[in-house]
Amino acid sequence: MTVVAALGDSFTCGEGVGVRIDPAATWAALLASALPDGRLLGLAVPGARVADVRTGQVPLLPDRVGVATLLVGLNDVGRSGFDPVTVGTGLLEIVAALLGRADAVLLGRLHDAVGLLPLPARVAGAGRRRIGLINAAVDEAAGWPGVRVLDLDRVPALTQAGGWSVDRIHPGPAGHRGMAAAAAQVLGAAGFPVTPFDEVEVPRAPSRRARGWWALRHGLPYATGHLREISDPLVSAVRGRG
Repeated sequence: MTVVAALGDSFTCGEGVGVRIDPAATWAALLASALPDGRLLGLAVPGARVADVRTGQVPLLPDRVGVATLLVGLNDVGRSGFDPVTVGTGLLEIVAALLGRADAVLLGRLHDAVGLLPLPARVAGAGRRRIGLINAAVDEAAGWPGVRVLDLDRVPALTQAGGWSVDRIHPGPAGHRGMAAAAAQVLGAAGFPVTPFDEVEVPRAPSRRARGWWALRHGLPYATGHLREISDPLVSAVRGRG
């Protein structure tokens, strides 16, 4: 049996504000199904930050797993209290802990998450700077033995609008399948007996009407209820700091 332990946030568990992917269709579940007698141990939870993974998910790992996946950081980017040193150090500590319990660690490298969002230029710039700081830690860990990297910017399905859910923040079914296909390629190159995926068909993007309904029904209420927490990147941009 090959156990795939999936750590992280909504990008892995498939649950976001007003969006939900069938658990069996998430990228980590699909990856587990492509491994011999693969079994998913899903530890990722919506809204998790690096610190949450370190204190709440890593302790739940069994003594040994085949593959540990880690994709986290976007909640750190988009919320208040961002400290690049703390986040970067925490990420590296998680990877070190995973290496002690997994045959391989598949570490996610963040994509340009602000590219599909209608954000002011200064806010987008602040977000990209934060993403770059997290990716710097990912790049450092990528040089460690046993660590493999899944670069989200290089997943073809995520370069198309149809690969995303209606919120343009979380991957849709095609995005998850594309991530699983890319992850399978990475593990296959590392010597894992993983079954490759067929070419991923990406549908048309959700309509403007669907996006508007999501914003009215889910996006605006969430933003209103979490205004203080999620406004930090805006304040940082206005003040000229990342």
